Amino acid sequence: MRAIHMPSELVSGVAEMDRQHDQLFNQIVQVKCAFLEVEDDHDGLALLSRFAEDLIAHFAWEEEIARIQGVLFEEGHIKAHRQMTAFIRLKVAEVSRGVCNIPALMVFMERCFETHVVQYDLKFGHDLRAGPGEIPCTNS
Repeated sequence: MRAIHMPSELVSGVAEMDRQHDQLFNQIVQVKCAFLEVEDDHDGLALLSRFAEDLIAHFAWEEEIARIQGVLFEEGHIKAHRQMTAFIRLKVAEVSRGVCNIPALMVFMERCFETHVVQYDLKFGHDLRAGPGEIPCTNS
């Protein structure tokens, strides 16, 4: 059984969304550990890049599932996705150039992601659960 790093108060009740959130929280911890435990930042950069890709894919999944389920996806939620996407892409580039404080970045990302879940995803999960259909799972 693997460790769960997502705080229980962030569980939305939508199994696929919670699975993705848990995966992203676990990846944040993995990135922090990779950069703190080794001298070679290559593994950490690869993990950070994978986290960025998975975060962006998660945002796309949320937006697509809202469309499929006919659930209103608030403009502020979309804007938050775009801002976090731009930020993480910028930080991956900074890390690859060696000009980023990675531990501070990952603490910040964890807090930003927690805040995002509280501000947007818990309500979105409620709206999905109240919607007309079953929420499909992804293969990842």
